[in-house]
Amino acid sequence: MNTQSIFLNLAVGGAFFAAILCPVRGEEGLEPEKKILSRHKTPPTYVRNEKDDSKWPGMIREGIDAARKYFGNYGPVYVYILGHEDKTLNSEEFHRELVETYCRHHCGDDREKLRYCKAGPGMELVKKAHSGRGDAYLSMVGDTDPPIAELVFINPHKFRDPYLYTRGIHEYTHVYQRSFPFTPTWMVEGGAEFFAAYLGEKNGWEKLSDAMKEFMKNVHRVKDPELDIEDMEDVDKVSPAVKKYYRHLAYDAGAWAFAFMIHKSKGRSIADTREVLYPLVAKHGWERALVEFAQVKDKRAFYKAFRAFLKTPLEAQLKMLETLED
Repeated sequence: MNTQSIFLNLAVGGAFFAAILCPVRGEEGLEPEKKILSRHKTPPTYVRNEKDDSKWPGMIREGIDAARKYFGNYGPVYVYILGHEDKTLNSEEFHRELVETYCRHHCGDDREKLRYCKAGPGMELVKKAHSGRGDAYLSMVGDTDPPIAELVFINPHKFRDPYLYTRGIHEYTHVYQRSFPFTPTWMVEGGAEFFAAYLGEKNGWEKLSDAMKEFMKNVHRVKDPELDIEDMEDVDKVSPAVKKYYRHLAYDAGAWAFAFMIHKSKGRSIADTREVLYPLVAKHGWERALVEFAQVKDKRAFYKAFRAFLKTPLEAQLKMLETLED
């Protein structure tokens, strides 16, 4: 699929941050009902090191393209692939070039904002790169018109091989989701994890059932039996006691809840989440969309049914996955 690239001369890494000027809003802080993406003619623009001939950028791109093929092209999107195994490629010249490119995407030609971005948020990218930690996420630039989605992959060589493909799917799924009004955190992260596993299997990168087994293991690591996805509708509003299970509830239980929602739907079709569910979200909001799509009385009825499902044996849970149609 067609893409654009901005090649920088040397190598560095990057990370998410929040700023007062030219603010960058991460997944948790974004108000998507106010700033949403849309269908976009231009493919993602890749910002990366031209001397990086490793396999990592290609794996990320393949994963993103698999998701673009399934969901369509939304944006605008900038993909930052930052970091490299060979630290000898780092230099002050590259640091300046990276910060300049990054900040101009955020601030345009506003000198005051550019000065602030370069001295603060822009340089934070460099510091995070040198930390050596691997990470990947979506952040939103909400004060541009239109808003911009950034997919940031930091030190991708730190991840195991198949994971980069599916992480590319996961992050681009968020781009698609950000083209619709607010949905609960469990549906956002759970949906992205489900599609990463589903499209990962379609492309031969992993098995859906194996991924879902791992998710279920993590679900059962939640030590408080009273906590479930109902407590993870908005991660920005939960208590610290709940947020420490963010991964388990939003991603792992969320992936199973997303699959269970499809199972409850009329056609049990995964594609219907794209063709029916999200258009319903756009028209009526997520709660009514959930009720109509999953054919339940209200959202609490869905949560009650899902809690009962989680108590069934793993074998029965995996059988449920087999009922889902493409």
